[in-house]
Amino acid sequence: MRLQLLLATLTTAALTANDWPRFLGPNGNATSAETGLVKSFPKSGPEIEWTAELEGGFGGAAISGDEVFLGDRVEQEKDMLLCLDFKSGKEKWRYESESEGEPSYPGSRSVPTVEDDAVYFLGSFGEVFRINRKTGKADWKIKLSERYPDAKTPKWGYAQCTLIVGDTLIVMPFGEKTGIAGWDKKTGKELWKSSGISDSHSSPVVANFGGTEQIILLTAGDEGGLNSYDPKSGKKLWSSKLYQNRIPITVPVQVDKDRLFVSGGYDGGSKMLSIKKSGSEFEVKELWTTQKGSQVHPPFVIDGHLYFLANENSNHKTATRRKKGGLVCFDLDGKELWSTGNDPFMGRGASLYADGIIIVQDGENGILRLVDPSPKGFKLLAEANVFGTDPTSKKDLRYWSPLALSDGKLLMRGQNKLLCVDLKK
Repeated sequence: MRLQLLLATLTTAALTANDWPRFLGPNGNATSAETGLVKSFPKSGPEIEWTAELEGGFGGAAISGDEVFLGDRVEQEKDMLLCLDFKSGKEKWRYESESEGEPSYPGSRSVPTVEDDAVYFLGSFGEVFRINRKTGKADWKIKLSERYPDAKTPKWGYAQCTLIVGDTLIVMPFGEKTGIAGWDKKTGKELWKSSGISDSHSSPVVANFGGTEQIILLTAGDEGGLNSYDPKSGKKLWSSKLYQNRIPITVPVQVDKDRLFVSGGYDGGSKMLSIKKSGSEFEVKELWTTQKGSQVHPPFVIDGHLYFLANENSNHKTATRRKKGGLVCFDLDGKELWSTGNDPFMGRGASLYADGIIIVQDGENGILRLVDPSPKGFKLLAEANVFGTDPTSKKDLRYWSPLALSDGKLLMRGQNKLLCVDLKK
């Protein structure tokens, strides 16, 4: 395969082959096995199938069969789970839950996790929901601070995406006594919990090192770092402070059987780590580091190369600093092969990989780009201003939401609207 896929994937209920049922898609790495996608656009741009109006926010979509699920939020009032018809974008039902207050940068945060019978999502202030797909009502809802009084809401709210491993739902109270916990996904009953850890805006991911399935979570600050847990028991398998970030958002990426790439913004840079198991112990070593990092979205490993948007707070305000960012390509030994700098910069937008192309939503203005990944240099295949924004404006519109792709239809969120763009016509 062109793409080096993660060695481990989640065990979830049976879903159709083209579904995008959770954060970062079916494989948890923002990749899709779909083929037959367009490699160019007409002058008028790709066809927009439908547009759905939303409240302002950052929550991305999940797709299952003929339904789209999306977290939304009315500022200072309530969290919402929307169920939309995938063909038309029309609302089928919604679930609402009152939620007072508002985090910095108002609006929704995470991406729902969808199974055949239920949808799971996390509200900005730590309410965890299991919503029945047939009734649109809650099978259960649990507020983290009520179950775990020491739970601490991160600075910009709970932004994690619910993670399911087998029959276990992974949640993160981020308390002094309880850092991460596993619940029975059907009942919400606690199965295990870990000791306290610092908080994070990064989501946990499933990886496999040394033949051991594990959950890896990057947490914040001087007390933070990488933490690995057994998803069945909650036992800590290993931890490391070799990579630290004061505000983690980007998820770690497993490169191959014994390498993990960790990246972030806020001048945290990126590191390639070696993770090997010897007996019952894991050994973590640094292989190389770079000052460049991706603040929001994870990199791709394609044909033995890393690709990511090296854009963050510190380099997006001035032309000089922007020249150090853009889409970058590294080999797996840490050599930077090329970068686009400010032409194009593309902000902190999301991207996904499918049918041999990287699909990028510009985080500053929503422009859609198709890129042919090559270590020889940046090759732009197509671009279109699908949101109709002013491409000359210097204002960052914060179009940072994760993308979703199913059956050739790309879902792109731009704060107050969701677009369905046809990439097969």
